[in-house]
Amino acid sequence: MHDTKVTTDVMNPDCIVIGYNEIDFAEHARRKRAEKGKSGGYHDLLTNSVLLGGERRTYMDLLNIVRERTTGCPSRLSAFELPSLGVAYLTSFLRRRGFSAAPVNSFNSATEQLREMLAGSPRAVAITTTYYVYDEPIQQIVRFVREQNPDVPIIVGGPRIQNLCSDQSPESRDGRLRPLGADIYINSTQGEDTLAAVLAALRDKGGDLSRTPNLIYRDPAAPDGPMLHTLTTVENNDLDENAVDWSYFDPSYYAPTAYMRTSRSCSFGCAFCNYPALAGPLNLSDLSTIEKELRYLCDHGVRNLIFVDDTFNVPLPRFKKICRMMIENKFDLKWISFFRCSNADDEAFDLMAEAGCTAVFLGIESGDQRILKNMTKFAKTDRYEYGIRELTRRGIATLASIIVGFPGETEESVKNTVAFLNRTQPTFYNVMLYYHDVLAPIENQREKYGIVGSGYAWRHSTMSWQEATDWKDYLVRNVNGPALMPGYGLSLWTLPYLLANGMTMEETVEFIKGASRLVIKGLDTDYLDPEPEIEEILRGLAAVRDGAGQGASS
Repeated sequence: MHDTKVTTDVMNPDCIVIGYNEIDFAEHARRKRAEKGKSGGYHDLLTNSVLLGGERRTYMDLLNIVRERTTGCPSRLSAFELPSLGVAYLTSFLRRRGFSAAPVNSFNSATEQLREMLAGSPRAVAITTTYYVYDEPIQQIVRFVREQNPDVPIIVGGPRIQNLCSDQSPESRDGRLRPLGADIYINSTQGEDTLAAVLAALRDKGGDLSRTPNLIYRDPAAPDGPMLHTLTTVENNDLDENAVDWSYFDPSYYAPTAYMRTSRSCSFGCAFCNYPALAGPLNLSDLSTIEKELRYLCDHGVRNLIFVDDTFNVPLPRFKKICRMMIENKFDLKWISFFRCSNADDEAFDLMAEAGCTAVFLGIESGDQRILKNMTKFAKTDRYEYGIRELTRRGIATLASIIVGFPGETEESVKNTVAFLNRTQPTFYNVMLYYHDVLAPIENQREKYGIVGSGYAWRHSTMSWQEATDWKDYLVRNVNGPALMPGYGLSLWTLPYLLANGMTMEETVEFIKGASRLVIKGLDTDYLDPEPEIEEILRGLAAVRDGAGQGASS
């Protein structure tokens, strides 16, 4: 397990940093189902899960069933066993500044550890919100903390808070934040420096937060009254100075599979994405910083790495330098990353393969050139096709991420995307229903595209969300060859974790193809006997293993 302590007294830390809370997926699906006539949210869930009997479950749930049938032993694989980069980064950041910080990597697997720490006298609890798109996981953690220690201040920050607060009046912000139940909210694109300032105020200033910027917090004198707002300032935390110092952690926390970041933000401006506007200009770590961190990780048992940079191969010359540096140092890492085919050449493909790249996430979004133009992708489908072919030729697995329903989408454009996937044959693909983010650049083109509504409940001049769900089903049923990979539970980012737990890439592909068949069978029903498909998956995996054994013996 990864929930080990840092080298500090974890019973009475200045801050407990709590990572991801994986809520019960079946229960979440039941609640989303009640909304299926109002928006496309439930339907998007259908192609990101499998139907086992009458319950919606994740691919990882299915994999654990398959592994138990194969081995006869319990299987409890979870992607959230991987070390949370957000938790590691904040813990390292605070320790560098003299605060004792205790990481709780996964709320679910470290409940008892957290209970023990809360029974002591922690100065504060900080909850990260990376990956959350709704509030329930945060609320569950807050309730647990309150039950164990009603007096400890609870601080919440990160992307979910930033999204809840964006373009809102103070009154609207209060209304959105208060149901979360915390005491202090950090509203900043970065926020780590603000967190350190909050801890300093709690320790040295009697809890007076009025001079700490970027805060929205409950008034201690009137906890049910209006929340207090402090001055907003822009943080600019240097990536080189604040790279994770892994020496604060026992290697069992991060080895053999870890996450790493070498940049912040994205230099592109896709019309559907608000991340560059929120994160600011692209900021890059120096090559020497990257080399130092990689060397430490490799020397302490890391063999699989997940680069989380949104555009790892941008700028291209820097990407090549990173690959050459990894090759020259003989780091012997297997790694995955985001990748832009439109920003690569043959030399880059060769270097990344030699440097140990095993898989890449490709933000293809559409196989129709007109839709790519609407999305401001600045990419050509022929370049995508070339990139997938060259990556595959070098043994690098590819995932093509697709959006259905973007403004301008038509029957023709969806069919062009299906033809593109069938022609290029990426290893995996995923498909998402278009989500209209009112903070993304596309919001400024409402009139142009006739956009009405937001989130998963929208329509525009060429399609409604209801029509888009039908076309999403059409795509899933008509793509032949690539395996449908979900965005939750078992995604491309779990491949290194699965490899570290004994699965081969061939076995993983075979399993995901079997799960894909279950997805299609579960699109039009609320109950499905999974046994025939589970048996088919078991036979397929056995055939893969037999083939591998015969290949080795020959």
